[in-house]
Amino acid sequence: MRFLEGLEALGVQRAVLTSGDGLVIESTGKGSPGADLLASELVTIWKTMRVISTNLGGEIRRFTFATEHKEVLAVLHGTYCVGALIEKGNSRQAVGKELVQIAGRLAAEL
Repeated sequence: MRFLEGLEALGVQRAVLTSGDGLVIESTGKGSPGADLLASELVTIWKTMRVISTNLGGEIRRFTFATEHKEVLAVLHGTYCVGALIEKGNSRQAVGKELVQIAGRLAAEL
């Protein structure tokens, strides 16, 4: 079962599906950062943000951050995180929508 295929057509540079321990389950794309690094960083951010989201009375479901030239979007479901690295100005909305759909497929298939 391949979850990340739809992201390739959207011009995503790198995408990962990772478990809560940072283990890469699936990845696509190439270049820097590598899949292992992106996965571990996403999980680190996720775990750090869990503390504040709990204090705000909820559970973190997604997050985004950006540099001058790149953006990272991540959607969380249960113990899984799916994240994508895109060039700034790329179709952020389409990528975000695809990430949400992948999270829905995770819920149905895993």
